Amino acid sequence: MALLLAPAGSPEALRAAIDAGADEVYLGGLRFNARAGAKNFTREQLVDAGRLCRDAHVRLLYALNTLFFDRELPDALAEADFLQREVRPDAYILQDLGLAKLLKEKYPDAVLHASTQLRVHSSAGGKLLRELGFSRVVLAREMAREEIASFVRDAGVDSEVFVHGALCVCESGGCLFSAMVGKRSGNRGECAQPCRLPYRGAEPYPLSLRDNCLAPVLEDLCSLGVTALKIEGRMKSPDYVYTVTSCYRRLLDEHRPPTDAELRTLRETFSRTGFTDGYYTRKLGDGMFGVRREQDVRATHGQSPRPRVPAPPRPVREPESPLPFVPPHRTPARPLPPKEQLGYVARFEGVFPPSFAGFADANRLDLPLWRLEQAEIAGLEEKISLFLPRVVFDREEADVRRLLRHAWDRGVRRVTLPSLSLLPLVEGFTLHGDYPLNISNRETVHLLAGYGFSSLFLSPEADETAFGFTPVALETLGYGRVPLMHTENCIVRRVNGKCPPRKDGTLCEATLTDRVGASFPVLRAYGHRSQLYNSLPTYRLDRRKALKKSGVGLLTLLFTTETPDEMFAVRERFMTSAPPDGIPFTRR
Repeated sequence: MALLLAPAGSPEALRAAIDAGADEVYLGGLRFNARAGAKNFTREQLVDAGRLCRDAHVRLLYALNTLFFDRELPDALAEADFLQREVRPDAYILQDLGLAKLLKEKYPDAVLHASTQLRVHSSAGGKLLRELGFSRVVLAREMAREEIASFVRDAGVDSEVFVHGALCVCESGGCLFSAMVGKRSGNRGECAQPCRLPYRGAEPYPLSLRDNCLAPVLEDLCSLGVTALKIEGRMKSPDYVYTVTSCYRRLLDEHRPPTDAELRTLRETFSRTGFTDGYYTRKLGDGMFGVRREQDVRATHGQSPRPRVPAPPRPVREPESPLPFVPPHRTPARPLPPKEQLGYVARFEGVFPPSFAGFADANRLDLPLWRLEQAEIAGLEEKISLFLPRVVFDREEADVRRLLRHAWDRGVRRVTLPSLSLLPLVEGFTLHGDYPLNISNRETVHLLAGYGFSSLFLSPEADETAFGFTPVALETLGYGRVPLMHTENCIVRRVNGKCPPRKDGTLCEATLTDRVGASFPVLRAYGHRSQLYNSLPTYRLDRRKALKKSGVGLLTLLFTTETPDEMFAVRERFMTSAPPDGIPFTRR
C-alpha cells in the first residue's frame, strides 16, 4: 500500500497529522522552505517533532526546498548539521541541485527527495535524479495517469504524487510571476498568488484552479505502484490537516472510493468551487478552474471543530536506503570555451523577422525547435541553437526526437535545454542551458558543467554579479519580457473566450490585463500550452560591461511581441550599450 504523507505547517498540525494516521509528515523550519508563510518550527520545536515522530513510528521529511544563493549555502549546511545531530529527519526535500550536491558530499547517508519544484515530468528525469543521489521524486502535478504509470515503471526511483490540495496553473517550479511582479519569489517560499487575482477578459479569474482531489482514484494510484500519496496544506489549519488526512487514511485502509458524505466533508473543509482531477485524467479546460466563493467560506466557517480520535498505531516503517551521489559525466559534442561565447544571443519566441541575416553577428540564434520548419536559416546553421519544450512527457518524446532529427538533417548542431530530463534526447548536439534550470548559485553551475554544457542561462531571480568566472560561459537576460508562467491549460481561450487556429506570424494570441491596467502577453507554446510574459521588458544592456566583469559574457535579447524594426533597434542598443531612454522597462 502507498504511504500517506500529510502536511505539518505547525506543531499543532503535526499532532493532527499523527492523530489522523499519517505514515509520513513533511515540515520546515523558520528559513529555507517553500512555505515561508506557514507558522513552521523553531529549533526547539523541531527537536520535539523528531522525538514525537519516532515515538509514533511516523517518518519525518524535512523541507529545504527553496532555491539558494551562494551566500545562503553555509547557513543551509549549518541547518543540516543541526538537523542531523538533533532531529534526525528521515529525508530531505530539496529543489536546489547545488545544495543537494553539498549535502550528499557531507552526509552520504542522507536520504534526498526531489521537490516538485525540480520540474520532473518524465521517467528520464527520475533516472537522472537517481544518479544524483535522490531516492524519491515528487512528481509534477501536471502529470496524467499514463505519465505517472510510465514513471513508476521506468524511472527506477520512488515516486510521490499530490492527491489533495491547492494546484498551481503554472508548471511546478516554473512560476516567476510573483517574483518578477510582486518581488515575492515562489521558488523561495514567498508566493503572493497572482494566479488567484481577477483579470479582464472572458473569464474574470482566468488563472485560478480548483483544488486537486484524487480520493476517488486512490486504489488506481496504488495499483500503479506509487510510493507515497501527498496532501498539500502546510498553510492550512490543524483541523483541515486532521479532517483530510483521516479521510484518506480510511479510504486507503478500507480499499474503497469515498462516499458522497465524505466528498461533501472534504469540500466543506476547503474548496474552490469544488475539486478537479483534470491533470490526472487529462481533462483540461474550464472545469479545472474555480475560486473561493462566499458559499465555500460559509460552509467552512459553519463547521464545528471535529473531535480528534488518535488513529491506531501504524506498523514500524523501514528507513529508506540512501542512494549514492554519482558526479555527472557526459561526453557531448565539443563544449565551446567561454572565450568563444561573448556578445549577444538573439532569441525569438514570438514573430520571426523577415530574415535572420540582420542578426548574423549574434553569438547564437535561439529558435523554438517546434517552429524550425517556419524559419529560413540557410548560411546560419552554425549559429542556430534550438530551445526545446519546457515540458516533455514520455508520450511526447517520439515527436521531439522526430523534430531533432529534422533539425540535424538541416545542419543544426546546437540545442538549448530547459530540463536535464531531456539530455537522453540530444546526443551529439552542443548543449546550452536554458533559464528554467533555475541556476542561482555557483555549486549548481559546477554540477551542471559535468554534463558538458557550453553555457548556462542564470535564473532571472539570481544575482548575476555574484558568480564570477566559471568553467562554462554564463548567460543572462539583457533585454526582453521575462517568461512568468508556462501552463498546460490554454490561457488564450480563458482570456479571449475562444482559441482560434494558430496562424504563422500571429503568435501573440491574447493579452492578460490586471486591475491596474498592466498587460501581460500570452503566446502559444509547444503542445498547445501557453506562455505568459511580463508586462514590461527587462533592460540591462547599459550594464553590459559590469556584467562581463562579473563573468557573464552573454546577454540574451529575448523577442516576443516586438516588430522587426523594434528587434533591430534593440540590437543597435546592445552594440552601443545605450541607456533605456524612451523605452518602458524594468530592471528585473
